Amino acid sequence: MNEVLYPPILVTLDKAAGELKIVWKGGEKSHIAGSELRRYCACSNCRARKVVGVALVTESTEMRSARLMGNNALQIEFSDGHDRGIYPWPYLFAIGEGLAQEYLDE
Repeated sequence: MNEVLYPPILVTLDKAAGELKIVWKGGEKSHIAGSELRRYCACSNCRARKVVGVALVTESTEMRSARLMGNNALQIEFSDGHDRGIYPWPYLFAIGEGLAQEYLDE
């Protein structure tokens, strides 16, 4: 992952489209669906559920809010009440590129 991309220039939570839109420093753009963010939540609770084979994505993956966590990450709150996931910039970039699992496996 290229450190020059972080932090992004612009982050928009588009509730109508159900996606997080990010413009990175290099001009790259990511449009990440709420379902993808929920699927790849890396909090300890979600990781434990994945290990035992429990589905993470609930009926609704609508995003309620996105909060900046320092200068390095976003915390996403979903309509199902889940708000423990913190998504560092490199991880968000990887999710947007379809490389979330590879990022987690590093």
